[in-house]
Amino acid sequence: MLLFALAAPTALTTPAGPSWNVRPAPQQITPPPTRLVPVGQGAPPSRLLPAAAPLPASPLPAPVAGQPEPPEALAAAPTLRPYRLRPSLGGGKPTGYVGGWGDYFISGTAGTRGDADQELRDFLDGSVNVGFAIGDPVRAIGVEVYWGAGSIKDFNANGGFGVSAGRLLVNRWNLQVAAAGGVIDFYQYGDEPGRRFSSPYGALTFATPLRPRNPQFQQVLQVTVGGGGKGFAQIDSNFQISEGGFFAAAGVEVLPNLGVSAGVSNRSTVVNLSYVPFRNLPIFVNLAAADVFETTPYGVSGLLTVGWSDNWRSGYFHSQP
Repeated sequence: MLLFALAAPTALTTPAGPSWNVRPAPQQITPPPTRLVPVGQGAPPSRLLPAAAPLPASPLPAPVAGQPEPPEALAAAPTLRPYRLRPSLGGGKPTGYVGGWGDYFISGTAGTRGDADQELRDFLDGSVNVGFAIGDPVRAIGVEVYWGAGSIKDFNANGGFGVSAGRLLVNRWNLQVAAAGGVIDFYQYGDEPGRRFSSPYGALTFATPLRPRNPQFQQVLQVTVGGGGKGFAQIDSNFQISEGGFFAAAGVEVLPNLGVSAGVSNRSTVVNLSYVPFRNLPIFVNLAAADVFETTPYGVSGLLTVGWSDNWRSGYFHSQP
């Protein structure tokens, strides 16, 4: 498959959650193994985030003893309606965020192969991905299950299922810490070369608003560290892969609906641009460059993902007349 890209639902309300905690859009993740890139380069970022879309109309909860009191501006109602999604800041790597009850997504990805000497038919391909979440990652544990169909040209001739689980460990007005783990492609089917392994992973994510006193644009900074199996491992010129590897990613919101991020693993480096085009529609667009320093035999690849991510209980269709 070209890519296992996950989408995040929009408006999972987090009671008494920080005002900046608007659900990020699904980030682009670089292939676990695909027809275009036979060996995986990433893992599901767990885009189904436990975040509230609108800023709260009521004051934030009283601060914990010893912590600074949250700025009053965070409790103020914004002039403009917030975007239903926040741009992805995962850098094409997994994050510590997972979703909860009602979260779902559907996305499609088109991509190019790194070695440009291939015929056009082999140079371009795509994939389709869907997923949903159950549980409560704020009070207990959230679980995501997702499926990706591989090459669109040979639709569903190959594919795989993945699962992740996690919890929001810290949920304050000035800091979030989330932890998650899972298995990419725990079940696979089809005859795609190179797709004969699954890849467990664990991730820890820290997120904080750089402009906490601005109710219109808190400008979230997000950092993730983690490790996992062969999907993050180094691959040499003979296509030999080590057993595991580490990864790290950092991203920042440039605008309320535009984010940039980069992720590095033992495998390669990914740069991702994430855009949310509409305020009131949970649509996301991710544009990524994989293996930008050409550390794998496959070379640089371009990936474009467009999708819809929402919550069936409290999202777009629920709020329409």
